[in-house]
Amino acid sequence: MKRSQFILMTQLKEKLQEFPHIVTSLDKKDPYFIDKIMNWLKSSENILSTYNISEVSEIAGFRSRIISARLTDGRGINIRKNQTKAAAGILYDIQDTVLNVLLPYERKMNDCREIVKQLLALAAPTFTPKYSTDMNFDDFIRNIWLYLLSHNELKVGAIRLKSMLSEIDILMLMGDEIELSDFA
Repeated sequence: MKRSQFILMTQLKEKLQEFPHIVTSLDKKDPYFIDKIMNWLKSSENILSTYNISEVSEIAGFRSRIISARLTDGRGINIRKNQTKAAAGILYDIQDTVLNVLLPYERKMNDCREIVKQLLALAAPTFTPKYSTDMNFDDFIRNIWLYLLSHNELKVGAIRLKSMLSEIDILMLMGDEIELSDFA
């Protein structure tokens, strides 16, 4: 079974949206900056690991740089300061790694989004039953999907989507893109 690329994208975007707060934390010399960046890195690793994305090792490598700054030998060396310096030096690379994982998924999802829009626009005039507020939205979307798969002319686009995304991703995209007024 394919893992949801839609959910992966959402999780990676959320991580990237958190990043400016971490940078601000560094700027304001927040004493919890190291904890924040380490938690961010660990949760990013968990996301990448769940989806078996190899950049998980790069994120772990960034985390190891920060940890290794704690292990510096020498008397009177401020461990927190060393860690902060190490983390500050790799902040851009950290976010760039996550962004570079996200971008291909985002492009693919945007391509699929366009296909979904086209299919919905073509299906709207002929699909029955029409949508009403007493219908279950998820069931309605699923019925449209089944219609697309069975319609001779629309089937090609539906199969193309199926080759690119999991069915759950397709249904979520359809739910995002549908104009219910077109189906009323």
